[in-house]
Amino acid sequence: MKKKHNAAIVILAARIPLLFRVISRLQSNWNNKYNYPIYIHTFGNLIDNNLKKKIKDTFKTEIFFFQVETALPTHFSEKEIFYNRNYLNYVSKAFPKKRVGYLHMCYFKTNITKFGFKGCLNEKLKKYSKLLFYDDDNDLEKKIEFDFFDYAINYPIVTGFTSKRRNDEEHRDITQNLWKFYSNYIKNNNLKPIDIKLNSAIINNNENVIYDLEYSCGTFEIYNLELINNTHWENYLDNVNLYGGNYKYRWGDM
Repeated sequence: MKKKHNAAIVILAARIPLLFRVISRLQSNWNNKYNYPIYIHTFGNLIDNNLKKKIKDTFKTEIFFFQVETALPTHFSEKEIFYNRNYLNYVSKAFPKKRVGYLHMCYFKTNITKFGFKGCLNEKLKKYSKLLFYDDDNDLEKKIEFDFFDYAINYPIVTGFTSKRRNDEEHRDITQNLWKFYSNYIKNNNLKPIDIKLNSAIINNNENVIYDLEYSCGTFEIYNLELINNTHWENYLDNVNLYGGNYKYRWGDM
């Protein structure tokens, strides 16, 4: 039998009524064969002790529960937070202040190497070389007979879902200043994108390229931290956080 990966599964849970079924299908259709540990994170105390006990008693895999402490950034005004941008049609119609948890989610899923930091993964996950982020409403319908983590050996990220952004009003509302930030970062750090479309867009200052790329979509991503955990990635994330894109403009991890 081949050696098991040094890997774990991460679920950020908010839709608690679905959680038991999601884990059950994940286990029965795939993870019973590999027994990768599952680390369930929540923003606050959302899972009662009875459900935690039921989950732990039902599945043979190690399952851990963590509460994530969240906070809005303090290095810019609260008035700049996305839910206050009522001049955007998407915000005025569909993003009130009570959806701040979505912004915390964007921050959590973007900062995949900030173990133990406020709003981020628990520090116990630092020991793993690969992480599978699995959505709290995913549903594996059939048996999977291969190890997902095998696909991440040579790549920093692999994903089960991809899509393109639509170049419409809603997607422009949630990508404000994304191209400006990215292109400035590339130029200021004297970098050249490997992706042909991105490199051409940098040369031609084509901000619409962000609507012509495939992104991971949904939550079924595997990160190879051995290929990501480096000073270049840390510097990029530090700049994303300083700029505040997750909170100011609702930039998602994709």
